[in-house]
Amino acid sequence: MINIEKFILIRKTKKLSQTELCHGICTQSTLSKFENNGQVPSFKILKQLCDRMDIEVGDIMTRSDNKQITHLLFEADFLFINFDYAKILNILSQIDPHDLKRDEDKVHYHFLRGQYALKSDRNDMSALFYFNNILTANNLPKNDIYRLLALNGCSQIYAKQGETEKAEHYYDQILKTIMDVEITNLLTTMHILAVLCDAGEFYGERKMYRESNSLLRYAYRIGIDHHAIFYMARILLRQGINDMEQAKKKEITSQHLHDACAFARINRNHITLNKARKLLKQLNA
Repeated sequence: MINIEKFILIRKTKKLSQTELCHGICTQSTLSKFENNGQVPSFKILKQLCDRMDIEVGDIMTRSDNKQITHLLFEADFLFINFDYAKILNILSQIDPHDLKRDEDKVHYHFLRGQYALKSDRNDMSALFYFNNILTANNLPKNDIYRLLALNGCSQIYAKQGETEKAEHYYDQILKTIMDVEITNLLTTMHILAVLCDAGEFYGERKMYRESNSLLRYAYRIGIDHHAIFYMARILLRQGINDMEQAKKKEITSQHLHDACAFARINRNHITLNKARKLLKQLNA
């Protein structure tokens, strides 16, 4: 978690007003909402603010028994967003699992290992091993974000293998608890959006539109409320596909697809942009 009090203390120690710190980076309102209401800005903005104060983002993270480990885990998490697997592997190789003292750090580490095995190594068995270490952890709440991420990882593996019944079993567990996750920081926001997006696509592809639309609408609301737009293009694209398959009004479908294009351009997501454009042509043919 981000230590906002420490962030404010560093800003004041450096004799920077909110206006001076945020100039050219974000609005003063964005910085004020962060400092006063705990509304964390995007990682890009947060990093730029920290750079201006000559500190690292990891310097304002809540410390565990080992500050360096906490910083490394946090950094690796954000690298997944940019698919920078070489750097992720380099970071994970610096962490000795035996040095992990807190249960939270152990669960976090297993998630990162499982995600790397799934996304980079394409080793489903290794990924399942790490995800199951999370799912069998003692006293882990059902709405813990890393438990949901582990369930999501298992679901993706079984869906890819064509074992739809097993995949649906894990996604149904996600559906029951994901709206109970407390969103307190940027990292949790990104994680929950990833799970909601994957689950929304899974149910949509199986024409389970009630479940899919519910998850996608919740994801969209979270993205807007927390100024997190990374997954917006995928969310809106799937919503547009659901609209078309359910024969929704053309105006509603068109708006979702146009919005998907807009967010895809912002995020430079060319794959989603091309898919949305193709669907718009079909819609208007």
